Amino acid sequence: HALLGGTRTVCASLFVWRVAVVATVKIRLDNWMLTGAVVAGIAVAIGALAMPRQKLPHVGDHWHARYLVVICGKPVPDLPSTGGPIHTQGDGLIHVEPKTSAEAGGHANLGRFFASAGVAFARDRIAFPTGQGYRDGDRCPDGATGRIRLLVNGRPHRAFERYVPADGDTIVVQFGP
Repeated sequence: HALLGGTRTVCASLFVWRVAVVATVKIRLDNWMLTGAVVAGIAVAIGALAMPRQKLPHVGDHWHARYLVVICGKPVPDLPSTGGPIHTQGDGLIHVEPKTSAEAGGHANLGRFFASAGVAFARDRIAFPTGQGYRDGDRCPDGATGRIRLLVNGRPHRAFERYVPADGDTIVVQFGP
């Protein structure tokens, strides 16, 4: 009987030790996970704040961005002079000159610029007032399948018609292979 009682004591002691160790390990793991989550959250916040954000035009700004449209490897002549808060003077430049808050910020985008010249522009198509139009999948005269691309300062960009030109940008709209 004495042996049986001793076994119960050892078992009980092991049980208490196991519960205490598991709880301590769990608390330590929980603390590490919490600490890790806090550090990760701080890193994400710093990264978001450190990323350069595009400055948007305000009422009264007067910005210029160069533009070029290339269809199947051939540059299209500069668009004729247009009016409005985002326009061209037929000089190969986009002039961004918002006069009201409805024309400023994200409203001063490529979609509005091209629309001022009667050009429909979106991520998958460009169509000119002459009736010439190009969609992703159309073919160039050499038979190559083309698609619309937007390059801003030499880098591909995905905003297409929503892109707001920054002062000094070089914007290239391409249709081609």
